[in-house]
Amino acid sequence: MAPQIYSEKRFGVNSDQLSKNALGVIDKLQKKGFDAYIVGGGIRDLIKGIQPKDFDIATNCQPEEIRKLFKNSRIIGRRFQLVHIAFPNEIIETTTFRSGKDSNDDSMQINDGGRILRDNVWGTQEEDVFRRDFTINSIYYDPFSKEIIDYTAGIKDLKSKVIKFIGDPEQRIMEDPVRILRAIRFAAKLNFKIEKRALLAIKKYRAQIADMPPARVYEEIAKLFLLGHSENSYSLLKEFGVLQILFPHTNLNNERYDTFFTNAFRNTDNRFEQNKKLNPGFLFATLLWPKVFEESEIETKINFRKFYQTTANVIRRQQLITAIPRRFTSFIKDVWMYQIRFNKIGKKSISFSQSLRFRAAYDFLLIRKQLEPDLEERINWWTEFKTANYDKKIRLLKSKRKR
Repeated sequence: MAPQIYSEKRFGVNSDQLSKNALGVIDKLQKKGFDAYIVGGGIRDLIKGIQPKDFDIATNCQPEEIRKLFKNSRIIGRRFQLVHIAFPNEIIETTTFRSGKDSNDDSMQINDGGRILRDNVWGTQEEDVFRRDFTINSIYYDPFSKEIIDYTAGIKDLKSKVIKFIGDPEQRIMEDPVRILRAIRFAAKLNFKIEKRALLAIKKYRAQIADMPPARVYEEIAKLFLLGHSENSYSLLKEFGVLQILFPHTNLNNERYDTFFTNAFRNTDNRFEQNKKLNPGFLFATLLWPKVFEESEIETKINFRKFYQTTANVIRRQQLITAIPRRFTSFIKDVWMYQIRFNKIGKKSISFSQSLRFRAAYDFLLIRKQLEPDLEERINWWTEFKTANYDKKIRLLKSKRKR
Protein backbone atom coordinates (compact mmCIF):
# COMPACT_ATOMS: atom_id res chain seq x y z
CA MET A 1 0.00 0.00 0.00
CA ALA A 2 1.53 3.30 -1.11
CA PRO A 3 1.71 5.88 1.68
CA GLN A 4 0.96 9.57 1.55
CA ILE A 5 4.20 11.49 2.02
CA TYR A 6 4.17 15.07 3.29
CA SER A 7 6.80 17.67 3.98
CA GLU A 8 7.20 18.61 7.63
CA LYS A 9 6.63 22.25 6.63
CA ARG A 10 3.02 21.49 5.72
CA PHE A 11 2.19 20.95 9.38
CA GLY A 12 4.67 23.33 10.93
CA VAL A 13 6.76 20.46 12.28
CA ASN A 14 10.41 21.24 12.91
CA SER A 15 13.07 18.71 13.88
CA ASP A 16 14.33 21.27 16.44
CA GLN A 17 11.22 20.38 18.48
CA LEU A 18 12.52 16.84 18.94
CA SER A 19 14.56 15.55 21.81
CA LYS A 20 18.28 15.73 21.01
CA ASN A 21 18.61 12.22 22.38
CA ALA A 22 15.97 10.92 19.96
CA LEU A 23 17.66 12.70 17.06
CA GLY A 24 20.98 11.18 18.09
CA VAL A 25 19.52 7.67 18.16
CA ILE A 26 17.93 8.07 14.72
CA ASP A 27 21.12 9.57 13.30
CA LYS A 28 23.23 6.67 14.54
CA LEU A 29 20.81 4.04 13.27
CA GLN A 30 20.58 5.66 9.84
CA LYS A 31 24.35 6.00 9.56
CA LYS A 32 24.61 2.27 10.26
CA GLY A 33 22.31 1.63 7.29
CA PHE A 34 19.01 1.16 9.12
CA ASP A 35 15.69 2.92 8.67
CA ALA A 36 14.55 4.84 11.74
CA TYR A 37 11.59 7.14 12.39
CA ILE A 38 9.76 9.00 15.11
CA VAL A 39 6.41 7.23 15.35
CA GLY A 40 3.18 7.40 17.31
CA GLY A 41 2.56 10.10 19.88
CA GLY A 42 5.74 12.04 19.11
CA ILE A 43 4.77 13.03 15.58
CA ARG A 44 1.02 12.95 16.28
CA ASP A 45 1.35 15.60 18.98
CA LEU A 46 3.72 17.73 16.91
CA ILE A 47 1.19 17.82 14.06
CA LYS A 48 -1.50 18.81 16.59
CA GLY A 49 0.72 21.59 17.94
CA ILE A 50 1.27 19.82 21.28
CA GLN A 51 4.78 19.42 22.68
CA PRO A 52 5.29 15.65 23.05
CA LYS A 53 6.51 14.18 26.31
CA ASP A 54 7.97 11.07 24.68
CA PHE A 55 9.66 10.34 21.37
CA ASP A 56 9.34 6.68 20.41
CA ILE A 57 11.40 5.32 17.53
CA ALA A 58 10.55 2.57 15.05
CA THR A 59 13.31 0.91 13.04
CA ASN A 60 14.20 -2.19 11.02
CA CYS A 61 17.14 -2.73 13.35
CA GLN A 62 16.45 -5.76 15.56
CA PRO A 63 16.63 -5.56 19.38
CA GLU A 64 19.92 -7.44 19.75
CA GLU A 65 21.52 -5.20 17.13
CA ILE A 66 20.18 -2.06 18.84
CA ARG A 67 21.60 -3.35 22.11
CA LYS A 68 25.05 -3.68 20.52
CA LEU A 69 24.92 -0.20 19.00
CA PHE A 70 23.85 1.51 22.24
CA LYS A 71 25.67 0.42 25.37
CA ASN A 72 23.27 2.52 27.44
CA SER A 73 20.34 0.31 26.45
CA ARG A 74 18.50 -2.76 27.63
CA ILE A 75 15.97 -5.10 26.05
CA ILE A 76 12.67 -5.31 27.92
CA GLY A 77 9.41 -7.20 27.51
CA ARG A 78 8.56 -10.71 26.41
CA ARG A 79 5.15 -10.16 24.84
CA PHE A 80 6.39 -7.17 22.83
CA GLN A 81 10.15 -6.99 22.89
CA LEU A 82 11.59 -3.49 22.67
CA VAL A 83 14.67 -1.55 23.70
CA HIS A 84 15.01 1.26 26.22
CA ILE A 85 17.94 3.55 25.51
CA ALA A 86 18.68 5.43 28.73
CA PHE A 87 19.97 9.00 28.91
CA PRO A 88 20.40 11.14 32.05
CA ASN A 89 17.15 13.03 31.44
CA GLU A 90 14.97 10.57 29.50
CA ILE A 91 14.47 7.10 28.08
CA ILE A 92 14.05 6.64 24.34
CA GLU A 93 11.84 3.65 23.54
CA THR A 94 12.85 1.89 20.35
CA THR A 95 10.79 -0.81 18.65
CA THR A 96 11.57 -3.02 15.68
CA PHE A 97 9.13 -3.19 12.77
CA ARG A 98 6.74 -6.12 13.26
CA SER A 99 5.11 -8.20 10.56
CA GLY A 100 2.25 -9.67 12.60
CA LYS A 101 2.49 -12.87 10.56
CA ASP A 102 2.36 -16.30 12.10
CA SER A 103 5.66 -18.01 12.64
CA ASN A 104 6.61 -21.63 13.21
CA ASP A 105 8.57 -20.65 16.32
CA ASP A 106 7.49 -19.00 19.56
CA SER A 107 7.96 -15.44 18.29
CA MET A 108 4.24 -15.16 17.46
CA GLN A 109 1.61 -16.64 19.78
CA ILE A 110 -2.16 -16.13 19.54
CA ASN A 111 -4.61 -17.98 21.79
CA ASP A 112 -7.91 -19.53 20.69
CA GLY A 113 -9.78 -16.32 21.50
CA GLY A 114 -7.61 -14.27 19.15
CA ARG A 115 -5.58 -12.63 21.90
CA ILE A 116 -1.94 -11.95 21.06
CA LEU A 117 0.29 -13.49 23.70
CA ARG A 118 3.54 -12.70 21.93
CA ASP A 119 4.37 -10.67 18.83
CA ASN A 120 8.07 -10.57 18.03
CA VAL A 121 8.14 -11.46 14.33
CA TRP A 122 10.09 -8.71 12.61
CA GLY A 123 8.95 -7.20 9.32
CA THR A 124 8.93 -4.16 7.08
CA GLN A 125 7.64 -0.66 7.71
CA GLU A 126 4.56 -1.42 5.59
CA GLU A 127 3.79 -4.47 7.73
CA ASP A 128 4.53 -2.60 10.96
CA VAL A 129 1.92 0.03 10.16
CA PHE A 130 -0.87 -2.51 10.36
CA ARG A 131 0.32 -3.92 13.69
CA ARG A 132 -0.28 -0.53 15.29
CA ASP A 133 -3.56 0.18 17.04
CA PHE A 134 -4.98 3.49 15.77
CA THR A 135 -4.62 5.44 12.55
CA ILE A 136 -3.47 8.54 14.43
CA ASN A 137 -0.62 6.50 15.95
CA SER A 138 0.61 5.05 12.66
CA ILE A 139 2.31 8.17 11.28
CA TYR A 140 6.09 8.08 10.78
CA TYR A 141 8.48 11.02 10.68
CA ASP A 142 12.05 11.11 9.39
CA PRO A 143 13.61 14.26 10.92
CA PHE A 144 16.54 14.16 8.47
CA SER A 145 14.68 13.69 5.18
CA LYS A 146 11.96 16.00 6.66
CA GLU A 147 9.25 13.58 5.48
CA ILE A 148 6.05 12.55 7.23
CA ILE A 149 4.78 9.16 6.07
CA ASP A 150 1.12 8.15 6.44
CA TYR A 151 -0.22 4.76 5.31
CA THR A 152 -3.61 4.77 7.04
CA ALA A 153 -5.02 8.28 6.56
CA GLY A 154 -4.02 9.05 10.13
CA ILE A 155 -3.49 12.72 9.34
CA LYS A 156 -7.04 12.91 7.95
CA ASP A 157 -8.35 11.42 11.20
CA LEU A 158 -6.28 13.89 13.21
CA LYS A 159 -7.99 16.71 11.33
CA SER A 160 -11.40 15.08 11.77
CA LYS A 161 -10.69 14.52 15.47
CA VAL A 162 -11.64 10.86 15.43
CA ILE A 163 -10.13 7.74 17.00
CA LYS A 164 -10.16 4.83 14.52
CA PHE A 165 -8.71 1.37 14.88
CA ILE A 166 -6.53 0.09 12.07
CA GLY A 167 -8.49 -2.85 10.68
CA ASP A 168 -11.54 -4.43 12.29
CA PRO A 169 -12.15 -2.93 15.78
CA GLU A 170 -13.49 -6.20 17.20
CA GLN A 171 -10.46 -8.17 16.06
CA ARG A 172 -8.02 -5.53 17.31
CA ILE A 173 -9.70 -5.44 20.74
CA MET A 174 -9.81 -9.24 20.92
CA GLU A 175 -6.07 -9.26 20.20
CA ASP A 176 -5.49 -6.93 23.14
CA PRO A 177 -8.41 -5.64 25.28
CA VAL A 178 -6.12 -3.00 26.84
CA ARG A 179 -6.59 -1.15 23.56
CA ILE A 180 -9.99 -0.13 24.92
CA LEU A 181 -8.26 1.90 27.63
CA ARG A 182 -5.83 3.35 25.09
CA ALA A 183 -8.70 4.46 22.84
CA ILE A 184 -10.41 6.19 25.75
CA ARG A 185 -7.14 7.77 26.87
CA PHE A 186 -6.45 9.34 23.47
CA ALA A 187 -10.05 10.50 23.14
CA ALA A 188 -9.79 12.14 26.57
CA LYS A 189 -6.40 13.69 25.94
CA LEU A 190 -7.14 15.07 22.46
CA ASN A 191 -10.87 15.74 22.89
CA PHE A 192 -11.56 13.38 19.98
CA LYS A 193 -14.58 11.20 19.27
CA ILE A 194 -14.27 7.43 19.02
CA GLU A 195 -15.75 6.10 15.77
CA LYS A 196 -19.07 4.24 16.01
CA ARG A 197 -17.71 0.79 15.04
CA ALA A 198 -15.05 1.08 17.72
CA LEU A 199 -17.61 2.14 20.34
CA LEU A 200 -19.72 -0.92 19.60
CA ALA A 201 -16.67 -3.16 19.94
CA ILE A 202 -15.66 -1.46 23.20
CA LYS A 203 -19.08 -2.09 24.72
CA LYS A 204 -19.08 -5.69 23.49
CA TYR A 205 -15.65 -6.66 24.83
CA ARG A 206 -15.07 -4.28 27.75
CA ALA A 207 -15.42 -7.05 30.34
CA GLN A 208 -12.28 -8.69 28.95
CA ILE A 209 -10.17 -5.93 30.47
CA ALA A 210 -10.55 -7.73 33.80
CA ASP A 211 -8.69 -10.72 32.31
CA MET A 212 -5.60 -8.68 31.42
CA PRO A 213 -2.39 -8.65 33.51
CA PRO A 214 -3.01 -6.34 36.51
CA ALA A 215 0.34 -4.59 35.96
CA ARG A 216 -0.69 -3.47 32.46
CA VAL A 217 -4.09 -2.27 33.68
CA TYR A 218 -2.41 -0.28 36.47
CA GLU A 219 -0.10 1.44 33.96
CA GLU A 220 -3.04 2.43 31.76
CA ILE A 221 -5.06 3.78 34.69
CA ALA A 222 -2.09 5.92 35.71
CA LYS A 223 -1.88 7.32 32.16
CA LEU A 224 -5.62 7.95 32.07
CA PHE A 225 -5.66 9.95 35.30
CA LEU A 226 -2.22 11.48 35.82
CA LEU A 227 -1.46 13.22 32.51
CA GLY A 228 -3.74 16.23 32.68
CA HIS A 229 -7.01 14.81 31.35
CA SER A 230 -8.36 12.87 34.32
CA GLU A 231 -11.77 14.59 34.34
CA ASN A 232 -12.31 13.71 30.67
CA SER A 233 -11.03 10.18 31.27
CA TYR A 234 -13.43 9.67 34.16
CA SER A 235 -16.35 10.93 32.09
CA LEU A 236 -15.61 8.65 29.13
CA LEU A 237 -14.84 5.58 31.25
CA LYS A 238 -18.19 6.02 32.95
CA GLU A 239 -20.05 6.71 29.71
CA PHE A 240 -18.75 3.54 28.04
CA GLY A 241 -19.30 1.32 31.08
CA VAL A 242 -15.59 0.68 31.58
CA LEU A 243 -15.15 2.35 34.97
CA GLN A 244 -17.16 -0.38 36.68
CA ILE A 245 -14.91 -3.01 35.04
CA LEU A 246 -11.83 -1.33 36.48
CA PHE A 247 -13.34 -0.78 39.94
CA PRO A 248 -16.03 -3.45 40.33
CA HIS A 249 -15.99 -3.37 44.12
CA THR A 250 -16.95 0.29 44.31
CA ASN A 251 -20.47 1.63 43.85
CA LEU A 252 -19.80 4.17 41.12
CA ASN A 253 -23.39 4.71 40.02
CA ASN A 254 -24.25 6.82 43.06
CA GLU A 255 -24.72 10.44 41.98
CA ARG A 256 -23.11 11.53 45.25
CA TYR A 257 -19.84 9.93 44.16
CA ASP A 258 -20.04 11.41 40.67
CA THR A 259 -19.73 14.92 42.07
CA PHE A 260 -16.97 13.75 44.42
CA PHE A 261 -14.92 12.29 41.55
CA THR A 262 -15.55 15.16 39.15
CA ASN A 263 -14.24 17.71 41.64
CA ALA A 264 -11.29 15.52 42.64
CA PHE A 265 -10.18 14.97 39.04
CA ARG A 266 -10.66 18.62 38.13
CA ASN A 267 -8.28 19.43 40.97
CA THR A 268 -5.86 16.76 39.69
CA ASP A 269 -5.85 18.33 36.22
CA ASN A 270 -5.22 21.77 37.73
CA ARG A 271 -2.23 20.41 39.63
CA PHE A 272 -0.89 18.89 36.41
CA GLU A 273 -1.22 22.25 34.62
CA GLN A 274 0.73 23.89 37.45
CA ASN A 275 3.49 21.24 37.14
CA LYS A 276 2.77 20.01 40.66
CA LYS A 277 3.68 16.48 41.59
CA LEU A 278 0.94 13.86 41.21
CA ASN A 279 1.10 10.70 43.30
CA PRO A 280 -0.49 7.49 41.93
CA GLY A 281 -1.18 6.51 45.54
CA PHE A 282 -3.35 9.60 46.02
CA LEU A 283 -5.19 8.77 42.80
CA PHE A 284 -6.10 5.27 43.98
CA ALA A 285 -6.91 6.54 47.47
CA THR A 286 -9.50 8.77 45.79
CA LEU A 287 -10.86 6.15 43.38
CA LEU A 288 -11.31 3.56 46.12
CA TRP A 289 -12.52 5.87 48.89
CA PRO A 290 -16.28 5.40 48.26
CA LYS A 291 -15.97 1.73 49.21
CA VAL A 292 -14.03 2.57 52.38
CA PHE A 293 -16.55 5.32 53.10
CA GLU A 294 -19.45 2.87 52.87
CA GLU A 295 -17.98 -0.14 54.66
CA SER A 296 -16.10 1.60 57.47
CA GLU A 297 -19.02 3.77 58.63
CA ILE A 298 -16.62 6.68 59.02
CA GLU A 299 -19.55 9.11 59.19
CA THR A 300 -20.56 7.60 62.53
CA LYS A 301 -18.44 6.53 65.49
CA ILE A 302 -15.08 5.19 64.31
CA ASN A 303 -14.12 1.63 65.11
CA PHE A 304 -10.35 1.67 64.55
CA ARG A 305 -10.04 -2.07 63.98
CA LYS A 306 -12.96 -2.20 61.55
CA PHE A 307 -11.63 0.81 59.67
CA TYR A 308 -8.18 -0.80 59.28
CA GLN A 309 -9.69 -4.10 58.12
CA THR A 310 -11.86 -2.27 55.61
CA THR A 311 -8.93 -0.40 54.08
CA ALA A 312 -6.89 -3.61 53.81
CA ASN A 313 -9.76 -5.51 52.19
CA VAL A 314 -10.54 -2.77 49.67
CA ILE A 315 -6.92 -2.63 48.51
CA ARG A 316 -6.61 -6.44 48.40
CA ARG A 317 -9.67 -6.78 46.15
CA GLN A 318 -8.49 -4.01 43.83
CA GLN A 319 -5.05 -5.62 43.47
CA LEU A 320 -6.70 -8.48 41.57
CA ILE A 321 -7.40 -6.02 38.74
CA THR A 322 -4.70 -3.37 39.10
CA ALA A 323 -1.30 -4.30 40.49
CA ILE A 324 -0.70 -1.18 42.59
CA PRO A 325 3.01 -1.12 43.59
CA ARG A 326 3.67 -1.69 47.30
CA ARG A 327 5.12 1.78 47.87
CA PHE A 328 1.79 3.24 46.79
CA THR A 329 -0.41 0.84 48.75
CA SER A 330 1.54 1.90 51.84
CA PHE A 331 0.87 5.54 50.96
CA ILE A 332 -2.85 4.83 50.42
CA LYS A 333 -3.22 3.15 53.81
CA ASP A 334 -1.40 6.00 55.57
CA VAL A 335 -3.57 8.67 53.95
CA TRP A 336 -6.73 6.77 54.88
CA MET A 337 -5.68 5.92 58.43
CA TYR A 338 -4.63 9.53 59.04
CA GLN A 339 -8.25 10.58 58.45
CA ILE A 340 -9.05 9.19 61.88
CA ARG A 341 -6.41 11.39 63.46
CA PHE A 342 -8.18 14.51 62.19
CA ASN A 343 -11.01 13.53 64.57
CA LYS A 344 -8.73 13.45 67.60
CA ILE A 345 -7.50 16.93 68.46
CA GLY A 346 -5.16 16.94 71.45
CA LYS A 347 -1.54 16.76 72.66
CA LYS A 348 -0.33 14.78 69.65
CA SER A 349 -1.82 17.15 67.09
CA ILE A 350 1.39 19.20 66.83
CA SER A 351 3.59 16.18 66.04
CA PHE A 352 0.86 14.87 63.70
CA SER A 353 0.89 18.14 61.74
CA GLN A 354 4.64 17.72 61.23
CA SER A 355 4.51 14.08 60.09
CA LEU A 356 5.58 12.89 56.65
CA ARG A 357 2.13 12.10 55.26
CA PHE A 358 0.26 14.96 56.93
CA ARG A 359 0.06 17.20 53.85
CA ALA A 360 -1.29 14.40 51.65
CA ALA A 361 -3.76 13.37 54.35
CA TYR A 362 -4.89 17.00 54.78
CA ASP A 363 -5.41 17.36 51.00
CA PHE A 364 -7.49 14.19 51.11
CA LEU A 365 -9.54 15.62 53.98
CA LEU A 366 -10.39 18.57 51.72
CA ILE A 367 -11.60 16.17 49.01
CA ARG A 368 -13.78 14.34 51.53
CA LYS A 369 -15.78 17.51 52.14
CA GLN A 370 -17.65 16.82 48.90
CA LEU A 371 -19.09 13.68 50.46
CA GLU A 372 -19.25 14.97 54.03
CA PRO A 373 -20.28 18.64 54.26
CA ASP A 374 -20.20 18.38 58.07
CA LEU A 375 -16.38 18.32 57.84
CA GLU A 376 -16.23 22.06 57.10
CA GLU A 377 -15.70 23.16 60.70
CA ARG A 378 -13.01 20.54 61.24
CA ILE A 379 -11.27 21.48 57.99
CA ASN A 380 -11.27 25.16 58.91
CA TRP A 381 -9.67 24.39 62.27
CA TRP A 382 -6.93 22.19 60.77
CA THR A 383 -6.31 24.73 58.00
CA GLU A 384 -5.56 27.39 60.61
CA PHE A 385 -3.63 24.98 62.83
CA LYS A 386 -1.25 23.64 60.19
CA THR A 387 0.05 27.10 59.25
CA ALA A 388 0.26 28.49 62.81
CA ASN A 389 3.49 28.90 64.75
CA TYR A 390 4.05 26.85 67.91
CA ASP A 391 2.53 29.40 70.34
CA LYS A 392 -0.59 29.81 68.25
CA LYS A 393 -0.94 26.03 67.95
CA ILE A 394 -0.96 25.82 71.76
CA ARG A 395 -3.64 28.53 71.96
CA LEU A 396 -5.77 26.77 69.36
CA LEU A 397 -5.53 23.50 71.26
CA LYS A 398 -6.51 25.17 74.55
CA SER A 399 -9.42 26.90 72.87
CA LYS A 400 -10.56 23.59 71.40
CA ARG A 401 -10.46 21.84 74.81
CA LYS A 402 -12.61 24.56 76.40
CA ARG A 403 -15.49 23.93 73.98
